[in-house]
Amino acid sequence: MLKLCILVCACVLLLPFSAPAIMAKTTSITLTGRIRSSHRIIRIEAVERNRADVLALSTNKPTAWVFPGKINSATGAFRIPGIVPGHRYDLIVFTAKARWEGVNMNYYRPVQPGPAMTQSDLKQIVRFIEKIPRFTNYNRPLWIAGDHNHATLVVEQIRSHHFYSGHQGSIIFRVAVWYFERYYAGWQKVSNLGKVMTRWRGPANRITNPWQYLPALGDIAVSEAGAFKPIDVTLPKASPHHGLDGAIPTGK
Repeated sequence: MLKLCILVCACVLLLPFSAPAIMAKTTSITLTGRIRSSHRIIRIEAVERNRADVLALSTNKPTAWVFPGKINSATGAFRIPGIVPGHRYDLIVFTAKARWEGVNMNYYRPVQPGPAMTQSDLKQIVRFIEKIPRFTNYNRPLWIAGDHNHATLVVEQIRSHHFYSGHQGSIIFRVAVWYFERYYAGWQKVSNLGKVMTRWRGPANRITNPWQYLPALGDIAVSEAGAFKPIDVTLPKASPHHGLDGAIPTGK
């Protein structure tokens, strides 16, 4: 049996991105909510992934479109000021034990909901990810949302083998959102439309671990008027099905 976190959804999907540039008179709002965790939460921030620098974000360096907030470690109540309306945000939460990142599982364009995804659909997609040779030697889906015709995936990729300019013990760690569509010949990855969420390269013993990904922390839509849905999330235990957890995988 495939042990994979699958999100059952009707593919109510994201409209094409057309957010306006920030102007001097843009009004900001404060994002509020509650994050519950069995481990102490030490830091929280919101990111607009379409505009933030991926490498800086992955290595904890300052970058635009990342908004730091404050959280009460006892109650989990948080406030993130300076949020620009009219965008979609993911939360990044640092606990004493892990780094959790929100994920947007919407498809890249509007589509009509179709029949439910089958086990055959799932096996074809997972085989494509895990079996097709790539630069990375470890490739696996973390999350899948979709139906019989369209799917959004969060894919974890690691290169633990030697690579150009890499030193002994170095790895490349990458997590990206991919989109798939089913045609008559089977499922195919939509080319050139993926979104890289995490890009890290360096000694394996310096990477954040566990590094986890959670759809419940993602796709927070803030309207032009500054409205957003209530945020109340309970973090699960770190798991290899949510991302990196424990020893660096070496591939198959």
